[in-house]
Amino acid sequence: MQRISFTKLRPLLREANGCGHISPMLALTRSIQPSPIEMNKSGSTPGKITLKMAKLQKQFQENNDKPVFLKGGAMDSILYRLTLVLCVIGIVGDAWLWLGYIVA
Repeated sequence: MQRISFTKLRPLLREANGCGHISPMLALTRSIQPSPIEMNKSGSTPGKITLKMAKLQKQFQENNDKPVFLKGGAMDSILYRLTLVLCVIGIVGDAWLWLGYIVA
């Protein structure tokens, strides 16, 4: 992964903003390209689809009336339900806290 330090970007950001402050939009936009070393480790070049990626693409693009966040199998379903339960517990706890402040 190519890393860009802010010291290299400061003159560009100051010129773009005009007032010397770093613009959040410019600070967050950058292109990430794999280095030649990372491309050699994975054994593929950009644009090539491996067999595993083709299988995953077929699985997630299949039209089976499931939302995409549940197409990963049983583990996705468990994580979804756990997240849902934790959100409900958090909302109930927040309501309990506010009711405690209102009543007391």
